[in-house]
Amino acid sequence: MNRIHWSVLLFVTSLVPTLGQAAPSDDRGFADLAKKVSPGVVNISTYARPRMQGRPGMMQGDDLFRRFFEEFYGGRMPPGQGRPGRPGPSEDDEGAPSVGKAVPMGLGSGFIVDEKEGLILTNFHVIQGAEEVKIQFKEEDSDLVPAEIVGRDPELDIALLKVKSKMRLVSLPLGDSDAIDVGEYVLAIGNPLGYGHTVTHGILSAKGRRNPEFRLGKYLQTDASINPGNSGGPLINMKGEVIGINNAIDARGQAIGFAIPINAVKGVLAQLRTKGSVTRGFLGVSAADLSPEIAEQLKINPALRGVVISDVGRGAPADKAGLKPYDVITAINGEKVTSASDLTLKIVAVPVGGEVTIAYVRAGKDRSTKARVAERPTNGMVQKPISPREPAPAKGSRFEEYGFEAADVTESSAREFGIPPSELKNKLVVVTDLEYGKPAASAGLSRGDVLLDVAGKPVKSVAELAQALSAKSKSILIRIKRFDPQGNSAVSVVVLSGN
Repeated sequence: MNRIHWSVLLFVTSLVPTLGQAAPSDDRGFADLAKKVSPGVVNISTYARPRMQGRPGMMQGDDLFRRFFEEFYGGRMPPGQGRPGRPGPSEDDEGAPSVGKAVPMGLGSGFIVDEKEGLILTNFHVIQGAEEVKIQFKEEDSDLVPAEIVGRDPELDIALLKVKSKMRLVSLPLGDSDAIDVGEYVLAIGNPLGYGHTVTHGILSAKGRRNPEFRLGKYLQTDASINPGNSGGPLINMKGEVIGINNAIDARGQAIGFAIPINAVKGVLAQLRTKGSVTRGFLGVSAADLSPEIAEQLKINPALRGVVISDVGRGAPADKAGLKPYDVITAINGEKVTSASDLTLKIVAVPVGGEVTIAYVRAGKDRSTKARVAERPTNGMVQKPISPREPAPAKGSRFEEYGFEAADVTESSAREFGIPPSELKNKLVVVTDLEYGKPAASAGLSRGDVLLDVAGKPVKSVAELAQALSAKSKSILIRIKRFDPQGNSAVSVVVLSGN
């Protein structure tokens, strides 16, 4: 497989424990630490009634098998079986009748953060779609305690549960995920494959790992053995503090696990407790890291650090503040912006309604503006898919120098390339074909990309595109819009170089 499969731990191929790792010099190894923190870790079981949708005999939550077919055989399981990487009925199943009693849906892990209130942290994907959630405090317990879901944060992938229990609960202290260094020992504790309260050890392998599905932060990476069912369990430092919540693995390899830094969780825990949800700041731009190639096209200092705006939402705070595509944001409230993820983190940290000062560069000149941050919209975990239709071949004009073909968008070609009907109110040009190894493919263009403008000049037809590309330039800046299978879009900027 040539690509990373960012998939949640509950339904992915298990990892083989790391071999040959040294333990602390103490003869007892990690025994005392494990004995201290294990009482604060819980096993989580979720239940849901099966839906009458999809292939007969298939139950909701069969994502392990879906993953198997998709990863290894390239097949697709029938619709309505839940979103890959998370259990239970999806939003696509809304309205489908439930039948019978609630049946086991999945297993996960969690840990107690408040013993007096009975509050437990876990991953959102562990409880998503569940109609019942039950907690097991000790492996020898035969009775499971019902839990209430009191808070959800799908974007950070965490959830807060509450239980009422007569037994004495033990909470785990939250540490500082910024303070831990790469190479320090860590423990992962959870419910892998149903083996409750399993303890594995390793080191912190890396910090600041990016993941396209985790836009609100950067992962901690560990080689502590993590398997399906560890999701939501704690990653513990040698002080017995939680420094991360185990969340994902790279399914291509072994001993490459990821955890949500606990500092990101501490920032929203109060909102989950009091409101049950999380509100975050929103600027309303699509942006990408500023590369030297893009800086050269914009005629600004190639050494400048910042992010280039590729799109501005109509009516969004950025739009009201006067920001435009190709503006380069360099600082927020005097703090330098070094990457697109850095910009996101700085904006979501601003209270809704708060004002920010944005430093940016336009046409080589330093500028500044103020914007009042709005509430970040919740997109939901699943969008309604576009109804599949028979694709119609799209004919276009070929641009040999750059190695691609483009055509004016029609209703039939929109269906072929997954362009939503709502986009057809505008005249569009779409990439219909690419030649491997030529400039267009090397620049990152893909079949189905909509070309918005060339060197800042909008293109609404192949004729306008041809005219824009006819300017003899070594390289040229192009803004593109790309749609995923659910019809969601993203706008980016690429530099196209001629042969």
